Amino acid sequence: MVLLPIDKDDLGQIITKRLPTPAQYATYWGRTSREQYNAAFEAFGVSFLGVFGAYFLSFAVGQFVATIFGTIAAFWFLLAPEFKAYQRNWELTGGRELVDPWTEEDYFDYNEEDKRGLYGAFYFGRISHVSVVEDPTDSPDAEYSLDDFEGYSMEKDDLEKLTGEPYLLRFRVTDDEKDDYGSNGRELQIHTRMSEEYLSLEIGMPVCSILLSSSQKFEYLAALTDFCIPDAGPCWVGDYPYIDRPILENILIKDDDLWNSLQNEGRGQWDVDDWED
Repeated sequence: MVLLPIDKDDLGQIITKRLPTPAQYATYWGRTSREQYNAAFEAFGVSFLGVFGAYFLSFAVGQFVATIFGTIAAFWFLLAPEFKAYQRNWELTGGRELVDPWTEEDYFDYNEEDKRGLYGAFYFGRISHVSVVEDPTDSPDAEYSLDDFEGYSMEKDDLEKLTGEPYLLRFRVTDDEKDDYGSNGRELQIHTRMSEEYLSLEIGMPVCSILLSSSQKFEYLAALTDFCIPDAGPCWVGDYPYIDRPILENILIKDDDLWNSLQNEGRGQWDVDDWED
């Protein structure tokens, strides 16, 4: 995997702290009819009960406070996606500031490195394994191939209809750099809800993500965003869209060095097979 540090200004644009992105709005309202129904029912319930409660609240605290409370409740369907996006973005950084990886130590007020903020870096690798499982703890013997899910859609997930839990994508990213102990490379595995968008993923495709660390040398992992696979659409893998996707895509397209570094991480199928052997 390749780690390329990102300056604070670019990182602040990629990891959005502003209004929710279109992808974050879509995630809040759901991608299936079941998710959309649950989100709409929740928004209606909050609005109805909030306005109803504001009426009775006016007798206790006065019209001014009750009016504010009722207005927030009435427009909850507009405000809720923003509150949710703010919450998830705050959870990603833990409320810590973003700092430049090249900042001198004398600049900081704290001697402890983990109190200075979060450093960011582009994280390039490639897909080494992709499959479908029913549970994150499933062994390799219980995995399904993506070929077995031809024609799959989130709307018609059979497992979710039976158990209430959908199929999961098992997604592994790696490189072929040997470490000091002779290992064949570093690997990172995640599980996320299966989607029809993932059917085009193939072993060897280059992968990009944003890694956050409290260490200026990126010795520790503090957070990792969703993954971008340009050769699959682009396809985005992850439970939540932390990244402002159009901005990241624009940065990769305009910077030839970044784009070439990402593409160099990719491998053809025959290369991956030889590496696994």
